[in-house]
Amino acid sequence: MDKTTFMKKALIIGIFVVSMFQMAYSQKNAKPIISSNNFTNPTELWESIGLGVLNFETDVMYIYGKIYVTPSMPDSANHKLPTLAEAYLYPLYSQFKKNSGEILPGYSGDIFLILNFNAQPVQVYKQLVTEMRPFADMLTSKILGAEHQGKIQILIKDKIQLDKINSVKPSFLGLVGNLNDIEKNIDSEKMPLIEVNFGDITNWKGTGNIPFEDFVKIKDLVAKVHTQKKKISISNCPNNKSVADLIKTSKADFVNTQDATQMAVFFEGAK
Repeated sequence: MDKTTFMKKALIIGIFVVSMFQMAYSQKNAKPIISSNNFTNPTELWESIGLGVLNFETDVMYIYGKIYVTPSMPDSANHKLPTLAEAYLYPLYSQFKKNSGEILPGYSGDIFLILNFNAQPVQVYKQLVTEMRPFADMLTSKILGAEHQGKIQILIKDKIQLDKINSVKPSFLGLVGNLNDIEKNIDSEKMPLIEVNFGDITNWKGTGNIPFEDFVKIKDLVAKVHTQKKKISISNCPNNKSVADLIKTSKADFVNTQDATQMAVFFEGAK
């Protein structure tokens, strides 16, 4: 083998090793957290991504022709509420473009943006379709067989609202299921995520060791969801290291929390 050929092969191997290292680092750095705190500006989202938090849930409402981040109608027309685009879509899209089509370089896992429609689900959806057009290449969608695989999938939790939307026009929205939906084994393309309330699966308060029978029950539940090719999130948990350890050891995909910053710290040293 001549020197030039050797150097080319060494370079290719070097690039491959570096790429694998970067991918492994990104997968490790990503935290199994869904942040459910309503953001008020793009800086909050960028800071979350810096902590490895890539999945988000937020309340939205249709107000005077735009979708705003809020659980309720503001008192004044001169409110300072951010739009969904300002607080979430634009900052996510800037990451997507900066990182050549990725939110976090090398991260290949699922990324969800869960929207809680406060009212007027059909109107919210129609406006969402309009507002998401500039970000279409980033978002996963599948409508009547036409499919685009992006980096982020938009989900909602309210099945009645989704049925109303789909009765008018088939939507690209996915549905977050609950504990009762596990036995129904709904298509994972329609329901890619199951959310389970912590208090519905254990009486453990998050201090000391979880009872072994509860741990086994949770681990079996997670495995059952995974056999359906779905992800599972556990909500309303105590925010502490014991719960972070439970999420990791049970192989649950996410914990849903309003204090993602604090929870991210506990995952740094989780088992």
